Order: sequence, then C-alpha cells, then structure tokens
Amino acid sequence: MCLHTRPQSYRQGDLVFPLSAQQQIVWLQHQTVPDSRAYYSSAVVNFHGRVDSAVLRKSVVDAVGRHDAMRLRICDLDSPVPHQEIVEQVSLDIPEYDLRGVEESEGRRAELLHQQMHTEFDLQAAPLARWMMVRLADDHWQLFMTEHHLVHDGRSTVAFLRDVLAQYAAEESGGSFLPVGAPSYQEYVAHITSDEYREAVAASVEWWTENLKDAAFLVEFPELAEQRSELFDYRGGQYRQSLPADLMAEVRTAAQRGGHTVFSAMLAVYAELCRRYSGQHDLVIGMPMANCPARFENTVGMMVNTVPVRLVIDPSAPCSEVGVDALAAIFEAVDHESAPVQDLVKALGLSGKGLDNPLFNVTFGMHDRPFPAVDVPGLTVDMQVALSTRSARFDLSVFVTPGAVLHGDEGEYGYELSWDYSTQRFDSDDVELIATAFETLLRAYAANPLEPIGSLALAEVAPSPRAAQTAPEVRDAVEEAAPATPPRPAAGQEDRADSPWLVAFRDILERDDIDEQTDFFQAGGYSLLVPKLLSRYASLSGWRPPTSLVFEFSSPSELEAASAARRPSAADVR
Repeated sequence: MCLHTRPQSYRQGDLVFPLSAQQQIVWLQHQTVPDSRAYYSSAVVNFHGRVDSAVLRKSVVDAVGRHDAMRLRICDLDSPVPHQEIVEQVSLDIPEYDLRGVEESEGRRAELLHQQMHTEFDLQAAPLARWMMVRLADDHWQLFMTEHHLVHDGRSTVAFLRDVLAQYAAEESGGSFLPVGAPSYQEYVAHITSDEYREAVAASVEWWTENLKDAAFLVEFPELAEQRSELFDYRGGQYRQSLPADLMAEVRTAAQRGGHTVFSAMLAVYAELCRRYSGQHDLVIGMPMANCPARFENTVGMMVNTVPVRLVIDPSAPCSEVGVDALAAIFEAVDHESAPVQDLVKALGLSGKGLDNPLFNVTFGMHDRPFPAVDVPGLTVDMQVALSTRSARFDLSVFVTPGAVLHGDEGEYGYELSWDYSTQRFDSDDVELIATAFETLLRAYAANPLEPIGSLALAEVAPSPRAAQTAPEVRDAVEEAAPATPPRPAAGQEDRADSPWLVAFRDILERDDIDEQTDFFQAGGYSLLVPKLLSRYASLSGWRPPTSLVFEFSSPSELEAASAARRPSAADVR
C-alpha cells in the first residue's frame, strides 16, 4: 500500500548565485554523461520500535525548509556558465509504503529502493533530494534518502539527519525543538568566492604544485585492470567488505603504539597494496576532505573536496613508520584542502581530456562523522550508507565507515568498506581479490607493526610480476618518444576559410597558433572550459552539440566531421 502525502511549500525570496568549484565538476559530469548516477548518493535509515510516520515526515519537511541547499535548482539553459537558485516554493512528496503482509516483501523493498536510487533528477527542479518511507513490520520502518551531489556531501547528510531526528525526538516527547543555527549554503559560496578566501586557495595551489612536482599521478594495475582506451563512462560496480571488530581493535592498538591513527594505518596498507600491484613506489591517492571552514560546521550543502595525497613507499621501512608518514600527509592535505581540482590541473599543466581526473584514479576516504543518536524511549536508529548505484567516479575507490558511525554509539563494531570500481577497468573477481589482499595485509600489519611493510604477508600478497612495466621511468620513456606537437595542416589547407570549430578553439584558448589538428586539452583546454567552447561554437554555427562530443573528438577537424554527421537537418527540426 502506498500513501502519498500532500505536498508542502515554502515561500522565501528568490536568490541566484554561482556554483562552487566542487559543484562545477559535478554539473559538468551531468552534462557529459546525463544517464550516469555516479553523483547520486543514497542512505537507508532503520527505525526499530514505535514510529509516528506523520511526525517523521513533518520533521523531514521542516528540515528542508531550514536548509537552503535542499531547495536549490540549477539555472543553466540560457548561459554557458551555470548558476543556482534558492527557489521560492518547494513541493515535497514523501511516499509511504506498507509492506506488512506483502508476499515477497523483501523483493518489493528492493524494487522500491532501486526506484528511489535510480530515478533521474531534473536539475532545474528543486529539491535535488528525495525521501521514501517503508514499513516492514509493526516495529521496523526504513527511511530512504537520495541526494544529488550538487546539494550534499557525507558530512552535511549527517547534519541534516541530526536536525530531522532532533525535531522528531522533541515532538514525540512533547518538548520544544530549537534547531541548531547555521549559516546558509549561499553564505558558504559567498565566503569561498571572497578575495580573502581566494588568496588562501592560491597559497594552497602553490603548495600542492610544489608537493606534486614530478609525481607519477595515475596508479596502474597491469596484472588485473584492462587498459581503457575509450571515454570514461562512469559504469561501475561495488564490492562490500566487513572487517570484524576484533581485527579493528588490534589495528587500533598497533596504530596507537606507533604514534598514529587507525585511518593512517589503513591508508598506509592501501598504499602498500597499490605499490605491489602497480610496481610504483611514488603514489598519488585521492582523499575526500570536508573542506568546511570554521562556523560552517552545521551548514548543509556540497563542500567536500577530493585532494591528491602523495605517498612514497619504501618497502624496507617499518609499518609504523609508514603509518606516521601517512598521518603527516593527511595533516598536510587538511591544511591545504581548499584547492579545487581544476585549479591544480591548470597549475600543474596536466591534460584534462575527458572527465578523467588527471591527478588520481584511485581514492581512499573515511566517513568519520557519527550518526546522530535519537533520544526517544524504545526507539533505536541506525544507518546504511554508500549504497551502490552501479556507477564509479574513479577506477578504484575505497570508502571506510566505522561501525560506530553507522550505529551512533560507542559499542564494539567492525568497519564496513565499500570498494567502488570502474567496470571498464576491473571485473568483480579482480576487486574481490584486491579487497581480500587488503584485509590480509591489514592483519599482518596489526600482528607485526615493526616489520618492514614490503615484507608483510608476501606468501599471500606477492608483488605483481608485470608491475615493473608501469614503473615511472618506463612511462617517462614512452612519453618522451611521443611527438611534442601535432602535425601541421596539409599544403594549401591554410588558405581555406577557418571552420567554426577552429575559430572557437582560438577564441576560447586565446591562441593564434591553433590549427585543425590541435588537441583542445593538450593546448591548454580543460573540462570547465568546454561549456564556453560549445557556447562559442553555437554562436558561430547556430547549433549546440552535446557536451560529450568534445571529450570524444578533441581537434577542430575531428569535431567538424562529427558535427556534420550528428547535426540535425533542417527537415528534422521542423
């Protein structure tokens, strides 16, 4: 049975402001691969005990009214530069399904969750989040919550749910609810676009540029992964792994004795795992950072920034020493977390072709914000996060969630790991093998924290015999052998009228030496310039191609041929 509630509305002054640097990346991904769900995030909140669904629904609706990020829409139809608007009115429909007594109730619940997670968001319609309530038994409810990454990150999801549960607890107990005050997301964007903040960003970019000098950015897995030759399409899979409480207690003890943390120990082991499979000692691993300036701790919205953490692994160094090095790298990353990826790509002069991140293709992060407890007698609440949308943002990403975070208390719990992977690069057996090897190395670390990290569990997790093929010196030799500049046009081609694509390239890149064979990305173009390039081409030709065309064909001559094949004829548009 489904009960659809009456939509509720809010009226506030309309406000339009620019996207943050992090939102720009998410928006561009949507333009290029609109069918992807890589930037959708879903959580399931379990309620065990008596639940008043009407009060819970009202608590969600009221929280949406308090947080402007939950009422944002994207304005991108009339300009190559998108903006966002806090809408005057939001209609919120939270369907409710009662599955008590329903045959195959678990199958029906799975269908509803799939629908919740995969239904497309219209970026021009708020809210860019949705909720669904499902009753499984008299004393068991689930709240499904799906958000687009344009308006959320993991930290703000917890802040939003804390707000919801605090109101629910107050109303159920007959008390009064006083929400925690927080600046709006619009104030956050104003803060990070201020001159003072941009000066700090410039200093961070300078630090990263020096720190990443001569780095070998991408981690390859020659024994396992396929070599991708096509545009990254965000198709992905997920492998979920549970690490037991006794193992994590041993890791915690070993880390504390070594003067670092559980997370830095896990990062060190992950880096060693990457070293063994790749043969690369100098590794760059993406790490999500909260990127939340002081006083914005309770603000809801997209703030997270993924930064490149560089680790140089000496296999003869004791595990505890590598853990300390990892902790130092984490602290340095926190000190410089404000630098947007696109600024680093430009400063380092890297090619941003496609939406592949040229700084890193593997990531490692932890959700360390505890799930909020709910103070209602006879009611317990816990959460499931990082549910798979069959999408991947990188070749391989690991997301670590301590059990205490999911359950909202300090009980003895294990850790949950989500291994998201690109199905263009790995199959499920590959990733299960890697995850199993990670646990094996972690157990060996906990048992022998003073042993050289390169000696851990060598019988079970040996270095790849082909890993040396991707060593930095080999890759450098290949790159040096490549031609430095694209070939010049054929004789007589200079006399032809410049094509619209060639004119657009020269205008956007502000260079006169561009020719028909020039690669947009090798000539200094990057992802966030693509919308401006498309807008300029549209002004010259009268037709705006899909964003993905530039990532698939990146020279004027290729784009001219592709445009001729794909542009609708006059008869088609009548």
